[in-house]
Amino acid sequence: MRIFLLLLIVCAAPLFAASDDAVVLDLARKTIEKARYATFVTVDEAGQPRTRIVDPFLPDAKFVIYVATKPNTRKVQQIKTHAQVTLFYFDKADRNYVSVMGQAELLTDTATKLKMRRDADSDRIYPNFPDDYVLIKITPKWIEGLLPGYRGDPDNWRPTSVQME
Repeated sequence: MRIFLLLLIVCAAPLFAASDDAVVLDLARKTIEKARYATFVTVDEAGQPRTRIVDPFLPDAKFVIYVATKPNTRKVQQIKTHAQVTLFYFDKADRNYVSVMGQAELLTDTATKLKMRRDADSDRIYPNFPDDYVLIKITPKWIEGLLPGYRGDPDNWRPTSVQME
């Protein structure tokens, strides 16, 4: 009987982990929606992290996140040489945060830009659309944060995380 219970626990553990990951990702999505804006972190040619506030698209079903920008920005140039990036969302009211770490890809084809353009990406910001508009596609590799019911490890403060690969 003990062997059966041990096997049951060992075999069922991945199911609980997958379920837990789904809950964590749902809470992360809700935190992102509430926060709206994010700090976008890239790395410059000298290895220095650079930050700026962006208005990202909401995550899609696979948690891929897009950021619209102009092609002549520093972040675009930095992504060309160092594609690892981070988006950091902070919900001040509930003291939650989410970090989305992943690989950035620059999307410049007109069809994608026309399909993805939001009302927020207006002619006032992008007067020469689609020429002065590029999308940054961020494919997550790791998501972590402090979320309702998931406050991280109390001993080392490591946040709750989900590996996406």
